[in-house]
Amino acid sequence: MPTDPTIHPSEILTTPAGERVQIDEEMLPIVRDLWRLGYATSACCQDVGEATAGVREKRTSPLGYGGDPFIEYHRGWALLKLPIPDAMRFVAMLAETPQFGERVRHPWRPSSWRMNVPLEPDGFNDSALLHFPKEQISELVEVLRKQ
Repeated sequence: MPTDPTIHPSEILTTPAGERVQIDEEMLPIVRDLWRLGYATSACCQDVGEATAGVREKRTSPLGYGGDPFIEYHRGWALLKLPIPDAMRFVAMLAETPQFGERVRHPWRPSSWRMNVPLEPDGFNDSALLHFPKEQISELVEVLRKQ
């Protein structure tokens, strides 16, 4: 299976479990603070649409996803992927903050988060996908630093 090319500037970090992973630069402070607070993460991206378009452009074989509508829908949206229990705890914590309470409680409003757990043939995936407007990254960093 081909390894996708790096699209966003990134840095290699060592997870609390000792694994070395590549993290997008804009997501570094969020991921570091999530780990400091005891949350596990399994993926992140500072702009899903832009990254998907970049990977599609650089790959020699088809992605299998990421058509033009997918890319346009996800442009400007950051992503955090967490195990479901951690995602639920994280969203509950954000719901208690003035900055993110309305954004995580009310989906589909302007600036609200899009959160889902993929359904697979044998049940739900173990992780939740939390998409949020990329422009909220610095606000999220501020909130996490206060925890």
